Amino acid sequence: MTVLKGECVAPGVALGTIRLLGFDDEAGFPTRIPADQVDEELNLLRRGVEQSRGQLEDLRARHEDSLGQSELRIFDVHLALLDDPMFVAAIEKMVVDERYSVRAAIRKVAADYDRIFELVEDDYLRERASDFRDVAERVQRNITDAQRMLGGAPTATLHPEPEGHYVLGARRLRVNDLFKLDNERVDGIVTEEGGISSHAGILARSMGIPTITGIRDLASKVEDGAFVVVDAGSGELHVHPDARLRAEYETAAARHRDVAGAAAAATGVPHTTRDGAPVEILGACGNLSEVELARTFGMDGVGVYRTELLFLVEARKPTEDVLVHHYSQVLQQSALGPAWFRLLDVTSHSQVPWLHAGKERNPALGQRGVRSLLLEAEGLRLQIRALLRAAAGRDRAGVLVPFVTSVTELQRVRAAVLEERQALRKAGLPCAEVLEFAPIVEVPAAAFVGRALLNEADMLVVSVDDLQALLLAADRDNPGVRDYYAMYHPAMFELLHRLAQDAAELEKPLTLFGELAAQPELMPFYLGVGIRSFAIAPAHAAGVLEQVHKLTVDECQRTAEQLLQAPRALDVQRILLTSADRRAARRGRPRSGKA
Repeated sequence: MTVLKGECVAPGVALGTIRLLGFDDEAGFPTRIPADQVDEELNLLRRGVEQSRGQLEDLRARHEDSLGQSELRIFDVHLALLDDPMFVAAIEKMVVDERYSVRAAIRKVAADYDRIFELVEDDYLRERASDFRDVAERVQRNITDAQRMLGGAPTATLHPEPEGHYVLGARRLRVNDLFKLDNERVDGIVTEEGGISSHAGILARSMGIPTITGIRDLASKVEDGAFVVVDAGSGELHVHPDARLRAEYETAAARHRDVAGAAAAATGVPHTTRDGAPVEILGACGNLSEVELARTFGMDGVGVYRTELLFLVEARKPTEDVLVHHYSQVLQQSALGPAWFRLLDVTSHSQVPWLHAGKERNPALGQRGVRSLLLEAEGLRLQIRALLRAAAGRDRAGVLVPFVTSVTELQRVRAAVLEERQALRKAGLPCAEVLEFAPIVEVPAAAFVGRALLNEADMLVVSVDDLQALLLAADRDNPGVRDYYAMYHPAMFELLHRLAQDAAELEKPLTLFGELAAQPELMPFYLGVGIRSFAIAPAHAAGVLEQVHKLTVDECQRTAEQLLQAPRALDVQRILLTSADRRAARRGRPRSGKA
């Protein structure tokens, strides 16, 4: 037996035969074409786009009763990309002007989108590239099948689907592979690439499909047709398990199906603790489709809207009108709650030429966030003007200032807001009378002057992931120091407690933002020190609400008091486990993973 280690995207257990699909799609087709083949290639593209549109419409219709509105809107996102004239025009231009084959042009355009998104210092925005890849992949597969048919290959050999239930093995986690047109059931998914926040990841969790990603060179390590066990919760793929292990996992898989059915009902829980204390669950979003997901999931607004995307699609700055239109759409979709816009936060690695002259040796600790915006004042004022105009006549719109280290930086941005509002009034342009204002605390120095920052702001947003990485000097993307980043260090708890106290004494809100803000095991501490607002990915909303609904403020306060007295990370873990065991015992069953 072989055990391969990856990363959990959707938890659960699945057993079955693995089918490796899509690993040979790039073979057998030219990159360049002669001039007399251009029209034929363009016709293939048009047919591929139309066939892809029909498939997506059919899938949406057939799954209308089995998926929620948020998941169904993912199909709408893909249909919108198919109808995007820029996407198709870019492919046509490469075929006509550079004599690329249509398949090579699709690969090139998709790679260009990948490059743009990979430059972003933000896991969420990177995952948005998967939507473009999914659409390009669907069109390309349809064109591939059409070309093979023209070349005489029998239809039955074109991407044949396995019979019955199976585990899917693929290069990337794609929406396309979750829904096969013959409606076969995929029990589990294992991929080389893909992430938890991608639309495919969201769908995998919604459908209850155990999914692992990050297993490199999958096709060389697992032969097609091998029997495997997907233990997604542990991120492990067991290849050729023995009879004993197989029997244990068959029991675990049945238990997972029971739990998954109960979890689906958790999305309707109220935004309160078990004893009725209100909790604000906000969305952390990076595009309009994610804002729509937040609204569909019943979240209380948009706690953090990342604004980087429009600045990365082209080398030059977006126009003010483009930004106004986009920000207005965000505000419209979050009309019933607040919408906080994080100002541009990119490092020199992102290659935004008007913002950075070149790459720095350590871009994560260089000119980024408010630092670069204060140096390139026109970029800062461009965003401020657009936000003031978009928020005209609206309540609860706000500006978040990233990578703050001092009160002076905050004051300079606030002065720019006042000056731009006055300029817009003189120009006779409608603008917001009130635009709320807050720093994002991610640098430890900012956390230590949290009270002073709050005196200049309407609230405080704490980027827990970044704060922990910088506090512990541990890059969360570096496997060599991942254990340092993941540890429950007492200093982190003490710092969050201090910030919560500052906010409470000044009677101003504090919002936690990031993946760590959504970790269920940490929720007793957060609530226990008085934190009641969380900005999280919409995909985490149901799980967080379910956990919050099980807790009371009193028990959370007792847990928090114990944690703040713990001298070591090991003691912190022990307290959290004991607290979880007590809650599980009250519900009449052992905590998951305990005998």
